[in-house]
Amino acid sequence: MSFVLNRSLDVGLAVMAECSREKCRFVADTMLGELARWLRILGYDTLYSRVYSDNQLLNIASRTGRILLTRDKGLYYRARKKGVRTVYIEFDSIEWRLAELRAKLGLKLEADPSKSRCPECNAPLVKVEDKWKVKDRVPPGAWEAYDVFYLCPRCGRVYWEGGHWRNIRRIVEESERLAGEIAVARGKTGRPGRGDRRGGRAPSQAREGER
Repeated sequence: MSFVLNRSLDVGLAVMAECSREKCRFVADTMLGELARWLRILGYDTLYSRVYSDNQLLNIASRTGRILLTRDKGLYYRARKKGVRTVYIEFDSIEWRLAELRAKLGLKLEADPSKSRCPECNAPLVKVEDKWKVKDRVPPGAWEAYDVFYLCPRCGRVYWEGGHWRNIRRIVEESERLAGEIAVARGKTGRPGRGDRRGGRAPSQAREGER
């Protein structure tokens, strides 16, 4: 299998040995809402808003030292000219997008609910020491089935490690595997390949509804 990976659209800076939660913070453009949510679930401080303008994104990244994630080539090149760390996201599916960040930045992929952020508002989650405190805020079945809950101190949402975490871990494992394929392809060719696009669309196409 081969795929497109445009080396001319790389981050333009040396790949980190490991892009950990402590080292890497992000701001995502308006087309990358799903990726922003996933990065938050994985514990990465990621700013996102559907109303951010290009200038706002550039200012936030420049002022705070965040890495700008974008699907907009024009914005990507503007950021490069301003010296802003940026990654142009080429792929469509979340598995490939996480793999791309793993390959380009050394992003550490680890699914651990105790280190997650709220996928809605980005605040770090806090473990609830006494589950009786959230009894009225979660479905009765979940409260009976689980003993560990996490509270968002900002928006008040409550989370628990339900069955959906099996899918989260599956996607993370798949992304790790795909990152290996990307790393091998980059090392072998030194230039873009062409072929399979997981997700059914070419990397240059934005997911409908994320514009």
